[in-house]
Amino acid sequence: MKKLIIISGLLICMNGLSEEIIESNIHRHVDVLASDEFEGRAPGSEGGEKTKKYLKNEFKRLGLSPIQNNFYLEVPLSKMTVNLNESFLSISNIERANSQPLKAGSEAVYWTKRVNEEVSIRSSELVFVGYGIVAPEFGWNDYKNIDVTGKTVVMLINDPGFATEDPNLFNGRAMTYYGRWTYKYEEAARQGADAVLIIHETAPAAYPWQVVESSWAGKQIDLKREDMGQSRVKVEGWVTSDVAEDLFSQAKLNLEQLKQDALSAEFQAVEMPSLTLDATLKNTIEYSMSHNVAAVKRGTKQPDEYILMMAHWDHLGMNDDQSGDNIYNGAVDNATGTAGLLELANYFSSIESERSLLFLAVTAEESGLLGSQYFAEYPPIDLSNVVAGYNFDAVLPMGKTKDMIVVGYGASQLEDILKKELNKIDKYITPDPEPEKGFFYRSDHISLAKKGVPMLYADGGIDKVDGGRAAGKAIADKYTTIDYHQPSDEYDSTWDLSGFTEQLTITVNMVNYLANTNVWPEWYEGNEFKSIREESKK
Repeated sequence: MKKLIIISGLLICMNGLSEEIIESNIHRHVDVLASDEFEGRAPGSEGGEKTKKYLKNEFKRLGLSPIQNNFYLEVPLSKMTVNLNESFLSISNIERANSQPLKAGSEAVYWTKRVNEEVSIRSSELVFVGYGIVAPEFGWNDYKNIDVTGKTVVMLINDPGFATEDPNLFNGRAMTYYGRWTYKYEEAARQGADAVLIIHETAPAAYPWQVVESSWAGKQIDLKREDMGQSRVKVEGWVTSDVAEDLFSQAKLNLEQLKQDALSAEFQAVEMPSLTLDATLKNTIEYSMSHNVAAVKRGTKQPDEYILMMAHWDHLGMNDDQSGDNIYNGAVDNATGTAGLLELANYFSSIESERSLLFLAVTAEESGLLGSQYFAEYPPIDLSNVVAGYNFDAVLPMGKTKDMIVVGYGASQLEDILKKELNKIDKYITPDPEPEKGFFYRSDHISLAKKGVPMLYADGGIDKVDGGRAAGKAIADKYTTIDYHQPSDEYDSTWDLSGFTEQLTITVNMVNYLANTNVWPEWYEGNEFKSIREESKK
């Protein structure tokens, strides 16, 4: 395996940043992609089709080449919409002889990934399984000594390390993959459960209930899988903390005490006496073919070795059941990242490099990183030949900052290269200030990382040149609490994108370095993806 040798004399633009990334181009792309005309860029929608066409035309205009015979790479999808007028989810209390339907949206969200017109559950017993984690490397099994086949498992979001901030418990405050809702549904299915209810709390979830409500409203999109989703649990869902407290009270259980108990590896799952779940979900099923949009600038000496730059082009689309503004424009998330990808393509279109450059705009990120997952599972190129990758997702119009945030800090030698570039312009790296939110597992780079490809997910920073960290935090907090996954995430022509312009220029310098050397960045020792990479290079 090739070793990383940092030779400073090989770094591009040794005297500082180039001036080739053009801020007005980024504004222009965001304005188009986040316009009402593009209808929130949902995969399979008219707006999604317009988005793909826009990306393809831009890549063609720049003289880039497709990976195969087409700029479009197929991603087969299934789409299901729960008819809420004909569907229900209720909790019955046998002791009280009553049934409590949960209000969709305000009290619970629920769906199924099984591709069936109707899914039903009757009298499924509720069991509290703590965090719903099986992690042998941590000596942890929340499902020990209990059979949850056919039952409804109720669980907490995140992982025990977050609640305790004990660095010796999981990863302390930094979320592991075990804390992600995606994992919890996957594990419950492996355990044979019929349904999952995750208890929402804003801090460990990393977002308020309104994000949960909007994210699982309307059509639910998944990859069209060979088993048509039959390996998933029948019903996946969330409930509010108020609903959860009421249910535990009905079961004569103390939720706060059980939350404390769940912080120990000795925790034993607890049945919730007298409570059962009934549900019927009636679905409208559609199939569609979405696409990742990809383009290549071929290298002159090692054309089969690639530097990857990626961003997801999709957002939440439109909610037809919502009055008022029902277009989820997704200006920050992720018209910004897509615009940045296009501007990088514009810059590199006129520059020769020894290695090839791959520009990848992926679909269906908002539905569970599906486009990047499909690319990683069915790659059109040998992923062992992807030297490294850079991901851009939801870049805030922060203006210039003194720092750059690295999400998943401490992962790979790409950080060493980044530090050298930042040192030239008196900037510094800020490790992810909110590792508990698990952003490293919430964007598309993780699909490639799981295959061993070193990936850098860096953000523009939070320590503003004008106003410092307080000003940067205020911008970030406003977006998270008000605009994230809401119709209000709209483009504003007054946005200050100078910081993003600088970030892209730093990326240019890093990519130029890797594209014109024989350097192969490695994962740091102890990283979970290091062995995968080493195996792929044999």
